[in-house]
Amino acid sequence: MENKHTDASSTEPTPEETNASQPVIEAQSEPQSSAAQPAVNEPPAANKTTPWGVIITLFLLLIIAFATAAGGYHLYQQLETQKAQSLALEQKLQAELVKPNQRIAFLEQQQNQFKSAVDLALSTAQSEQTQLQERVSIIAQRNPNHWRAEEAKYLVRLAGQKLWLEKDPSTATSLLKAADERIKSMRDPSLMPLRKALAKDIAATASIKNTDIAGTVLTLDTLIDGLETLPLNRAETHFSAEELKDTQVSDSLDDWQSNLAKSWQALIDDFVIIRKRTTDAAPLLEPDQQWYLVENTRNKLLQAQLALYRQDQVNYRNSVKLARKWVYQYFDLKDQQVTDALTTLDALETLKIQTTSLERFDSSNLLNQLVTYGNLMTEGAQ
Repeated sequence: MENKHTDASSTEPTPEETNASQPVIEAQSEPQSSAAQPAVNEPPAANKTTPWGVIITLFLLLIIAFATAAGGYHLYQQLETQKAQSLALEQKLQAELVKPNQRIAFLEQQQNQFKSAVDLALSTAQSEQTQLQERVSIIAQRNPNHWRAEEAKYLVRLAGQKLWLEKDPSTATSLLKAADERIKSMRDPSLMPLRKALAKDIAATASIKNTDIAGTVLTLDTLIDGLETLPLNRAETHFSAEELKDTQVSDSLDDWQSNLAKSWQALIDDFVIIRKRTTDAAPLLEPDQQWYLVENTRNKLLQAQLALYRQDQVNYRNSVKLARKWVYQYFDLKDQQVTDALTTLDALETLKIQTTSLERFDSSNLLNQLVTYGNLMTEGAQ
């Protein structure tokens, strides 16, 4: 027993060898006695200091694992946030692209509509051009007198514009005479009804008296410009130079009786003045009313101009008559300018505005027949 113990003590292995051979020793020591058991169990007592390194290592591993897990979770959160932001940005971009797409679609629709309208207009223009070419070819084959008939129709239309729009019967008469010359140059006896209608229109147009509206308006403008220079009525004294001389007092004391009589007479004349008139007294105006008189007279003359343009005989004559009445009543009749203005107003008051009673030309229908059919239609065919 002692030899075995001594051998076991002398051959004690190191802790590393003990750990490596520990299962074998335990398996072999089972049949041995209890005396050898403490020697075999001593190596585990020496191994009690080694778990601290393992614990620290495990602790570090746990910290690293926790840090890795936290980092991974944080990275996962970052990825989820970026994914959500990317999704929102994508949706925003898609929403922003909707308006341009709609605008592009609207422009394409407008372009298609415009193209359709242009195509339609082009086709219409082509058809009208074809019809025009056909008409030109037909007209080219007609008698040369057709051109004279067209010219006569155009002259009659111009005469109507001059007569009814511009109120110029003299020019309208000249145009109708030119149209008759075109019909005469055709040398066609069948056109005598047309020439007869033209002669009737010429006579009716020539009988219209031409009122010089432009000249009358200028005359009214002259009166309006000269209103402010016309003198108004003023209070007049009818004392002669001899009467004024008799009222003067002399410096001689010997004439005291005559001087007293003259002073007394002057005193009486200042209190009571008696004048004898054989005509109506001209009314006098206050200074602030004179401006209204001039402006009202000017307004009436302007109304006369407007009535003249409208060919309103009644309003024209009433305006001129009222303006003449005011000039005669409130202005100085002894002044030459006032006398000339009254003479001009008297002449303007007698002006008669001629209105056109002719509504249409008798030759218009016949000219339309001649241009359309190439000859005049009989009453039975009409």
